[in-house]
Amino acid sequence: MMTIVRYEILKVLRNKRFVFFTLILPLVFLVVLNAFVKPDSDQGQYITYLAVFCTLFGTAGSGLNTLSTRVSKEKSYIGSIYAVTPYSPGKFIFVTAFVQLLLNVLIAAVIIVFGLAVFHLNIDGMLLKMELLALYSSLYYIFIGLTLGFLLDVVSLQSISFPLYMGFMAMNLTKDLGLKLPDFMVHIQKFFPGYYLNKAVGTISIGGDAMRDIGMLTLNIVVLLVVTLFVYRYKRNTITG
Repeated sequence: MMTIVRYEILKVLRNKRFVFFTLILPLVFLVVLNAFVKPDSDQGQYITYLAVFCTLFGTAGSGLNTLSTRVSKEKSYIGSIYAVTPYSPGKFIFVTAFVQLLLNVLIAAVIIVFGLAVFHLNIDGMLLKMELLALYSSLYYIFIGLTLGFLLDVVSLQSISFPLYMGFMAMNLTKDLGLKLPDFMVHIQKFFPGYYLNKAVGTISIGGDAMRDIGMLTLNIVVLLVVTLFVYRYKRNTITG
């Protein structure tokens, strides 16, 4: 399995969409938010918070853009593999999610190093806890990427992936980032994991108990996993045919 994992990682790292959506855009976003949003709290703590959010930004791009397109492009290949090898759909989903998580760790590492070099980001246990939580939440976008890849063709995905990406990220720009938002948007954001991630990160930063928000985050992830499995079963004949 590790051979497959290494191959998949190298394949993704050569993808220009991966570099743009998951490495460059989050760093630009980090710089822009730091320049234009003035926090009420300590600046150092705010940079920590931004770094975690930008990890979410990058890992969401990895799932919504890179993964979805890759799965859609390789559907026929995946189907042929199922037909001639013991490589099962379950193993494919597991390996794909595992590869994406490893890539998401890379994204987090790049953001942390950039934050350290440019903004003197404080690397401590609290930051690591928050980053681990952001990586956990990235499972949501991994499952969305798989679902979109199973459902849509490459051309459609390339047309909608960026607007979809920006739409999802707008749902993650919560009041916890120091932004002023209308109440109706806050209510909509409660249907997305970024809302609970941001609340959990904020709670952790003050030493509080974030289990309720982590529980809601987990619920979002589980629901998307169920949807992914349902979509796969619905599209299975197309993929394996």
